[in-house]
Amino acid sequence: MQTVTAAISLAAFTCLGFATAQDAKQSAAPVPTTATKQGPGASLIPVGGNSWFQITNKDLGTYFGTGEAVGIFHFKNPNNTPIDWKQLTGSCQCAKATVRVGGRTYELSSKPTPNQLMRITKVPGQPDQVERVQQIQIEAGADGEVEVHLDMNQITGPKQASLDIHTNDPALSHMKLNFNALGAQLFTVAPAEVQLNKMVWSETREFTVTVFSPQQKQWNILRMDEVKGFAATWEKAEADGKATWTIRGTYGPVDQDSQGGGVLKFHTDLQGSASFSVRVAAFVQGPLEVKPGAFLTYGLVRKGSASKKEVAFEPNDEFDLHAASLTFDKLSVPQDALIVRTRKDGKKLLVELEISDKAPGGMVRGELVVGLNHPLVKEKRIMFNGFVR
Repeated sequence: MQTVTAAISLAAFTCLGFATAQDAKQSAAPVPTTATKQGPGASLIPVGGNSWFQITNKDLGTYFGTGEAVGIFHFKNPNNTPIDWKQLTGSCQCAKATVRVGGRTYELSSKPTPNQLMRITKVPGQPDQVERVQQIQIEAGADGEVEVHLDMNQITGPKQASLDIHTNDPALSHMKLNFNALGAQLFTVAPAEVQLNKMVWSETREFTVTVFSPQQKQWNILRMDEVKGFAATWEKAEADGKATWTIRGTYGPVDQDSQGGGVLKFHTDLQGSASFSVRVAAFVQGPLEVKPGAFLTYGLVRKGSASKKEVAFEPNDEFDLHAASLTFDKLSVPQDALIVRTRKDGKKLLVELEISDKAPGGMVRGELVVGLNHPLVKEKRIMFNGFVR
């Protein structure tokens, strides 16, 4: 087994744009540039090449918002002595590379830990053995391959990455492999985002979107993932042999924990159950508002004096709100050191909490648990603190 010894510096993957002329320069004996077409819908690109790699540029094809683009670069050590690959640097966090040579496998990736080159040894019936290494030694005349991966999930448009390899080959100390893929739009959703604006929790809002595929004339929606607070139906129409789907949905009512809006994911019969998403934005007012908030601070309270603060519970609809119960929790003082009162102001419920003049010296803290008659919000907790001195 080859021993791995020298140091390697691996840069964190950060996505770059198209390679510049300086980036593309090879340091020795380049193979004459030719043109090739790789992958569906790809354009002619120069394949590059040098004394190690016949091809140094690859188009990995077209992807429709999902999947990983994969390409293989074959190489051969042109020297009659072993050569060390001492530094491998990737240009993109969403890319990774696997090097196979002499029956050995190495992986370079930014995830889960950046800046590491690992040797992977597979043992039948056992977990893979993973060892961090410093370099890769390529035996004299040995051939192998570099397999590159580029994450194309949620990508629309061209995406490029590269892998730099630094060696101790006196004739070619630096090599660059360039690879790119195209993220194409399989579906067009109009509008791109549904805006429902401000609404209260008990409301129901309707929305409509249309969807078609610029790539395929005929296709079908198979199902929608369930999303809390949403309901939807979809209907297909055809014009000139091209399918367009109309999705009609409703949002609301929602519960008190809703952040507002959501994303509906639809699965289709294209590209192995390719999916698209409908984004719905809404600002939802919950069932009630607590003002000035769920935390009261009394600061310093002079011993023998009382201090009062009030909290307003205001429903965002016409519900007649009342306190069903008033209890304390996690108190640092006897309960008779506190007085709680309630009153109504229109539809508001006002709760007054008083640190009484009988409160002992020291820290006063706890929680006031306000039980409510609301069908959705059964209780609210008001934390408080102060210091009696």
